[in-house]
Amino acid sequence: MRTDGAVVAALLCIALAARLVPLTFSPLPFSIDGFALARISTDMAAHGVWRIDPADVNSYNQKLPGFSLLWAAAAQVGGISPLLHVQLLLPMITCFTVLPAYLLGARATGRRLGGFAAGLFVALFGSFLLLTSAAAKESIGLLVFPVAVLLFHERKDPRKRALAVLLLLFLPFLHSLTTFLTLGMVAALVVLTQRPALTRGRFSWRAFALDVVTGPALALGAWAYYVSVDLPFLSDILAPEALVLFLAVVVLLTALMAPMVRPVPRRMGRRLVSPATKVILPPVVGFVLLAGNAATNLFVGAGRTESAFFLVVPSIVLFAAFAVGGFQLVRRTVNRTSDLIVAMFVAPVALILFGFFRGLDPGGLLLVYRAFDFLDYALAILIAVAFVAGWRTIGPSRPSRAGLVAGFLVALLATTPMAWNTPAVFGVQNVTTSEEFRALALLGSLGARNMTTDQRLADVARMWFGYSANADLPPKLRDNESLAGADYAVVLERWATVGAQVHPSPNIVLAAGVLAAFLAANRVVYTAGPPGNRILVVQVLT
Repeated sequence: MRTDGAVVAALLCIALAARLVPLTFSPLPFSIDGFALARISTDMAAHGVWRIDPADVNSYNQKLPGFSLLWAAAAQVGGISPLLHVQLLLPMITCFTVLPAYLLGARATGRRLGGFAAGLFVALFGSFLLLTSAAAKESIGLLVFPVAVLLFHERKDPRKRALAVLLLLFLPFLHSLTTFLTLGMVAALVVLTQRPALTRGRFSWRAFALDVVTGPALALGAWAYYVSVDLPFLSDILAPEALVLFLAVVVLLTALMAPMVRPVPRRMGRRLVSPATKVILPPVVGFVLLAGNAATNLFVGAGRTESAFFLVVPSIVLFAAFAVGGFQLVRRTVNRTSDLIVAMFVAPVALILFGFFRGLDPGGLLLVYRAFDFLDYALAILIAVAFVAGWRTIGPSRPSRAGLVAGFLVALLATTPMAWNTPAVFGVQNVTTSEEFRALALLGSLGARNMTTDQRLADVARMWFGYSANADLPPKLRDNESLAGADYAVVLERWATVGAQVHPSPNIVLAAGVLAAFLAANRVVYTAGPPGNRILVVQVLT
């Protein structure tokens, strides 16, 4: 028990340190949505009430108040600022994502080493690190959903079933996509449990009804709430054509993956693991798609794959190969986590396929990339299985085992640019600096009625300050169009080098002469930052 505690404590320290890195960039929220959540929490703490204002720019986040309610309560109890302290305190919560990963890895392998490998993967893998470092609803969802699924998996204990129900009732108020995927995993667990019972003649209508009522049926409550508040997310799923497509994908995947729970008999003379081509093929297909998106936009209206992303691809390919190898090992052994692994794969994979099939557009891209990180716990289990198998294969040689651990750690660290250098890897800037924030705050004292800037700063201006802000300045400057209606503009000099953000479209790089001409024709009232990276507040005169 002490050893388990020491391993978990070490993983928590690693995860916390990695999630505090964004504080070196800025003390402000490490995501645009963090400003909306901080504003809602501030208003809740000030007025002591939760309300939904359809006319408010933050109305979508008001309809999902779980994060803001918890953060407002913490702010009142602790006397802290919802805006200035969220990026410090949230990592202290999300670092606990290593705990369910450790439990899953240790259970699948029967060894603490497996738990350590799974926990280390969740602690440092780039895309998961990005989401659990950001001030976002999904960051808490990625902690809550594996706990809910684990508790439901152990539902023979009434206490664990009751706790699972409580978490499933809370999730709809936290994050819609997390709710959707978690209920999908729970439904898959019910199917995977009742299917063998039906085959063996042990099926019980009472047990089945109890599983449904305390699991998938809770989706009715979530659906009723989302319909009552007119949540936009549902329109992508509940439209007749989209719903039929999604159900078809779910049924097909369930039919294909249900037999995978049963161990495959090992035949004499055959290797335990399939030929290397089967391990390499899935990563290669993914790499080809990424390379194709770098050459031409596969998703209409979305940006291309950044060249820096290919620097982390070797590590991703390595972990994909580990996961495929681990899955084949799990398939050939009697493992009590097999149904859990399959269930945690079905729902995210179904949503990813649905995102592709519904159309290659920004909406499909959003569904695809948001669903990927819900696969990380299942991947962590499979990678842990393969890691333990590799540990046993190389024998007691200390240098070899040290090399395995070092290689595993280096591969994980090689993925961290996905979290810490998002402009280069994804073409998206998540950091809002203190200088940029002060420039936006100045507009209030200047009496600005309508301001214009790029997409990122316009979102912050609307979500936190409540300004009337347009994100059309970069395309208008590029196309030499009039800025009629805007009385102030916020300009960044780096738009001439890295470009202005207009996510999900590619950044717009403006010619230095275009920026210089705009500044010369109007009145600069505020400047901050070093030359070449200055933030300028400009009064629009023309």
